Amino acid sequence: MGNFTKKINTHLLLFIFILSCGNSYAQNNTFKYAVEVGGYYSTNNKIPFWLRSNQYGAIPTADNTVLFRQSIESKLDTSNKFFKKNFCFDMVTVVGAQAKIIIPEAYYRIDLGKVAITAGRKKQIYGLVDSTLSSGSISWSGNALPIPEIKISIPEYRRLFFDWFAVKGHFSHGWFGNQDYVKNYFLHQKSLYARIGKPNSKLKLYGGILHNAQWGGTPKYTVPVDDPRYIEGGFAKDWVAFRNIVFPLINPGYDSTSGYSRYDYENRFGNHLGQIDMGGELNFKNLKILGYKQIIFETGQTFSSLTNIDDGLYGLSFENKKENPIFKKVVFEFLHTTNQGIYRAGLLRLIGFYGKHYGTNQNFYFNHGQYLDGWSYNDQTIGTPFMIPDPEIRSEKRTPWDNFLVNNNRIKALYTGVHTKLNSVDLEFKMSLSRNFGSPRFEQFGTADQTSFAVKASIPAVKMKGLINVGIGIEQGDLINDNYGFSVTFKRFWE
Repeated sequence: MGNFTKKINTHLLLFIFILSCGNSYAQNNTFKYAVEVGGYYSTNNKIPFWLRSNQYGAIPTADNTVLFRQSIESKLDTSNKFFKKNFCFDMVTVVGAQAKIIIPEAYYRIDLGKVAITAGRKKQIYGLVDSTLSSGSISWSGNALPIPEIKISIPEYRRLFFDWFAVKGHFSHGWFGNQDYVKNYFLHQKSLYARIGKPNSKLKLYGGILHNAQWGGTPKYTVPVDDPRYIEGGFAKDWVAFRNIVFPLINPGYDSTSGYSRYDYENRFGNHLGQIDMGGELNFKNLKILGYKQIIFETGQTFSSLTNIDDGLYGLSFENKKENPIFKKVVFEFLHTTNQGIYRAGLLRLIGFYGKHYGTNQNFYFNHGQYLDGWSYNDQTIGTPFMIPDPEIRSEKRTPWDNFLVNNNRIKALYTGVHTKLNSVDLEFKMSLSRNFGSPRFEQFGTADQTSFAVKASIPAVKMKGLINVGIGIEQGDLINDNYGFSVTFKRFWE
């Protein structure tokens, strides 16, 4: 505790130093600085769902929290130079029930023409989705702390062959580090997205795929003797494993003399999951409409058989392009994850398609038989925040097993997000209604209905050259304990 207190004092001094010197920093127009101070409080020792979700792991789950935040980042270089560089460092010091130091973002990026190379933690959302008001992209939202990685990417859509066809994508290697059940394992991630339509076209169509995989590492838990999931007490992490992680398209069939486990062969090594996205955008003079569908896949079986194509995130976004409108944006979304390979989706029944793995119940969204931390990082869900980790739901809905990330992964949820402006005050409303069906692995769950609501206001403090941010969150239902909470912070900028 003494070392942590020293760290707290050090960061408080840094906070005061930046605050006192901010005006002199502002003279350098290459950088942007921001400092924020505030706190969170709730009635049941948990920060409400929509006040802490999709905050890139910067907000702890416990209440009675005071936080100090400092960030420095380079201003965006919009020139046509071939070589450009950007960086950001964001640090949150939390004082309270979950005292800690959190670094949500720390990266350095080099642009070489159309290609970018990034190293470090970077806030990002992958997939075709409304990036500012969505409930969260299904397999990679802004819910968890960013994972350290090295990434090469084409970050913006670039013309390929024709003026009306453009692509973007990335390839990255990341480090999960030391988690609760596995240590020193890796993230493999890649994406490829295409756009049909010129940048200024009224109609644009989009499609693409995001592939994530956890692989390598060493289990921290006791490995049962003769368990088919393991070879010599660990996970494969050689070049053969990496090749199957990068190209998990063909199942070579189990070879007992290969030195790998049957479990690895069946699952293409590691834990694979991702999404297939499709959608379209309509642009009018004063209105932009974006529609999208994300289909989740896991283990390669739901991907190759397509039995679960009705699972995923459905979204519709309306953005008002008028100058200073009252309603700036409205988003409607529906999350559906109850198929999981248990039945054929309606479209497949209509065309008589059975699929390679029809009848195989995957029922493992965000959980895994080797990587017992599941699809999480530092105990927070990486994908849609509706997949709430077991410790955060009502005690009677939890499993009796500690090594199970998400007991409730069969969900039907309606979500609405609204961004409006009254005079100079920006208001953001988020509301979700969900029916939760738990998991067949724990039949005692039954069903649970849940309502979560939050409103956030950003109020300009002109004389103090900053913003006062106020948030109120409410929970009512059978999944999360009923709760009321609020947050108040002051943020000042130097640019």
